[in-house]
Amino acid sequence: MTERPLWVDRRCGLDRRDFLVRAAGLWAGAMGLSGVAGRAIAQSEPFRVGWVRTTTGRLASSFSMLYVGGLIAVDEINAAGGILGRPIARQEEDDEASPAKEPAVVRKLREAGVSYVLGPAASSQSLASLSATTPNKMIQAAFANAEELGDGSKYPYHYQLSYNATQQAQVCVRHLAETLKLKKIAILQENTAFGEQAAAASLAALKAFGLTPVAREVYAQTAPDLSAYVSNLRKSGAEGVLAWMASTPSLAMCYNALHAQKWYPPITGHIGVFYEVLFDLVPDEALRNVTGTAYKTLLWTPDRPIGARQQVYARKLAAYPETKGTGAATASAPFYDFLHLLKAVVETEKTFDTDKIKRALDNVQGYDGMIGKISFSPQNHTGISTDQVSLGTVLSGKDPRSMGVFRQEATATSG
Repeated sequence: MTERPLWVDRRCGLDRRDFLVRAAGLWAGAMGLSGVAGRAIAQSEPFRVGWVRTTTGRLASSFSMLYVGGLIAVDEINAAGGILGRPIARQEEDDEASPAKEPAVVRKLREAGVSYVLGPAASSQSLASLSATTPNKMIQAAFANAEELGDGSKYPYHYQLSYNATQQAQVCVRHLAETLKLKKIAILQENTAFGEQAAAASLAALKAFGLTPVAREVYAQTAPDLSAYVSNLRKSGAEGVLAWMASTPSLAMCYNALHAQKWYPPITGHIGVFYEVLFDLVPDEALRNVTGTAYKTLLWTPDRPIGARQQVYARKLAAYPETKGTGAATASAPFYDFLHLLKAVVETEKTFDTDKIKRALDNVQGYDGMIGKISFSPQNHTGISTDQVSLGTVLSGKDPRSMGVFRQEATATSG
């Protein structure tokens, strides 16, 4: 849509106030004065957004694709005229995936006058970042599943546009205990903050079904083999496994151990199971009963095809080489929706003032995001509700309908 000139009223042709403001600006410019003319010039200046991501260190390649949705959003928004007429400019800072470096990164952004921050990724890094952005009233959207990141009372300027660890555990436990009606469920987890959070949430979710895990195995990420852990789960009599694993090498070791033991129980867990490199590392037979958490907007069923909007987004993601084989995880990152939501709120409020934008964000209800309907309240800053999360089957990633992003929704018979 072509944007109307400022002086054209949408109802009757001429807005007297806009006419007078524009005339005053011309007069001020002619007289060498500031004021309205100065503000008009300022509106064309870039709107700088802090872009905290890992560009060096061992996790750089693992995190790089998570920001592609944000890059697409920047291109779309700038092509549409920016935000209040100002193009978005990224002020990128490397956090090296180190929680200890987050306060210095935030300080650098703050000294540069940046008040809106995108990133970092992962729970430990995000919590360390919030310790600095919160007192500075910087509006932020990090990418992590820790439940406390959505606590609007504790972190009033952070908005979690993703599901959290508790929601993830509830969906996985419900699939095993309610859909598949299993009673003997075990936990396999990595020895990380993510593994501990997800396992703790699983214990609570299992308790709601009157269950306790028949076994709980915790492995170090440096473990060279997971055969012993898998063997212990099998010996426990487990009928299903909650696998809180985010590392591709560990996932491959787990599934290959299952295959070696000819044991194929239903396994469900983190979205990392959708990395397509697993197809080259693990036999299909070992993956046939594996499911992972995903947003319903990124899942298809026989009666619900993928939306046209999501398909267009998938094609844009595919244009970036770093998303190859990781499209499902990339599409689940919150940065695309965060930037488009920010544009909508800022242009409704007609200001970049963080306190005013915070109040507006706190009242967002049902915003139609790419990954789902997003709603906030002053206390609840987790924007995605549990009923918008489900499970996808791993092997459906080989279906042409997946487009490298989507998966078939799991049912009692689709695993």
